[in-house]
Amino acid sequence: MKGVVVKTILAILVVALFLGALVSIVSAQDWMKLDPKNLTLLIDTTVIRAYEVTLAPGEKSSIHTHPAEFFYALTDGSIKVHYSDGDSVLYDLKAGDAGFSNPERPHWTQNIGDKTAKWIELELKEHPYKKARKPK
Repeated sequence: MKGVVVKTILAILVVALFLGALVSIVSAQDWMKLDPKNLTLLIDTTVIRAYEVTLAPGEKSSIHTHPAEFFYALTDGSIKVHYSDGDSVLYDLKAGDAGFSNPERPHWTQNIGDKTAKWIELELKEHPYKKARKPK
């Protein structure tokens, strides 16, 4: 399974490199800086950053944002994402599930299951989260 994950990350890296966009500054709510104990950095280039996320049962992250991203579930898990505007989304992940998200607004992530949850996140730095402008 580890070989499949590495091949997936490498394939995405190749695609990201073809995009050719230069890096944008990562948001001040950078999850890697806020919760380093939960994240293992896998790769960090001018275009992408990938890390393995590990959340124990009941564990919560700090509030953070993401650029556009791809995720790949390494284990089964029940993850709830709580947005700062009061919305929340439940993800009932199965190992091998994958998905894509546009840049995400401020949120915190919680493992609401009874087993440690692990997944890979691959961020596309050229598509950062940008706070919505308030109308004048």
